[in-house]
Amino acid sequence: MAQAVLPIADGRDVIRKSIIVLALALLVGCSRQNVRMAHPEDPQGRYREQIAAAQRLLEQKEKWTDRVEWEVLKTADGWDVIAWRVEHPDRKGPERYLPWGYSVIKLDSRMTTIGYHRKG
Repeated sequence: MAQAVLPIADGRDVIRKSIIVLALALLVGCSRQNVRMAHPEDPQGRYREQIAAAQRLLEQKEKWTDRVEWEVLKTADGWDVIAWRVEHPDRKGPERYLPWGYSVIKLDSRMTTIGYHRKG
């Protein structure tokens, strides 16, 4: 009974291709965390209730609430309010924030906090 033996070069090629596929999958899977907001919401604007609710929680959890800008996203069951920590106030757009410098506050449809996740 003969066994098929793969040459060493073929085995390395399979490993190399597997590593490339894994790296691409990681890049695609982690892309949302690196997307920084371009235009913050006005705390007195259309999402003032959501921002006020998120601000109350953020003041209990963080020390950087004096340098925060807001992003508000509607979800199926409420809102995700993202508090971006301003690190570079002299810069414009997404360059004001570090990719990991934010916290996500989850609100239900009644503006009750149902979750909090710190990213930095």
